[in-house]
Amino acid sequence: MTTTGEVHTAALTGPWWWARWRGAGLDVGLALLSAGECAGEGIRFAREAGIPLPVGFVFGVVAGSVLVLRRRWPIAVVLVSIAVAPAQMGFLMDVVGLYTLAASELPRRIIGALAGMAMVGTLIVTFVRSHQDVAGGLKIGDWLVPVVAITTSLAVTAPPLLLGLYVGARRRLMESLRERADSLERELQLLAERAEERAEWARNEERTRIAREMHDVVAHRVSLMVVHAAALQAVARKDPEKAVRNAALVGDMGRQALTELREMLGVLRSGDGLE
Repeated sequence: MTTTGEVHTAALTGPWWWARWRGAGLDVGLALLSAGECAGEGIRFAREAGIPLPVGFVFGVVAGSVLVLRRRWPIAVVLVSIAVAPAQMGFLMDVVGLYTLAASELPRRIIGALAGMAMVGTLIVTFVRSHQDVAGGLKIGDWLVPVVAITTSLAVTAPPLLLGLYVGARRRLMESLRERADSLERELQLLAERAEERAEWARNEERTRIAREMHDVVAHRVSLMVVHAAALQAVARKDPEKAVRNAALVGDMGRQALTELREMLGVLRSGDGLE
């Protein structure tokens, strides 16, 4: 899982630290917009500060381009936006950086500390700017200066921070539900495997019982056949009719034993009687 709370899968389709090309394109686009914004503000700042314009331009481009690292190092993006706040640049970087920071998996104390620093920085810059406007002839009461500063700082920092916290909490909730669903699926699969094992054990036990009964029945039939065969041998000469009846009885027992043996063997082979 990255610092922004995104889960890395086994097969990433995006370059470097991006999970998808779409995310990489979004971050590069935001970085280009931020670089353009900071470049224009850097030129204005260089003109007001009396430094060469190319220096302000390059400084703004470099500072704004840091936004491309927001998914990898959101803390660095927020710190850069705080650092360039006195130059009155990096509005987009500040908003997007705070959103990414709040949606990340970083500890809440770090998020709160950086968000507080960003709000204080915006408050100071807005307060100084409002005083400059008043000194420049803008008709505004002195009592409105802190109100404007506080309102502006809250308007800049609170919405992205709250939105990021909401998105991060929702993402964590979805991940938790997904993990629970995967866990439930594994448990159901394990229960199915155990049920199959129990069914196989029951089938084996039933086969063993049938085999035992088959042995008992066949042994009983064969024992009777032996007894009647011995009686047949004893009366064969004295009573031929009784010998014929005993021979027929032995034949019937043999056929019954073979029939029962075939039926039980068929059950054991097919297993139809065990399902």
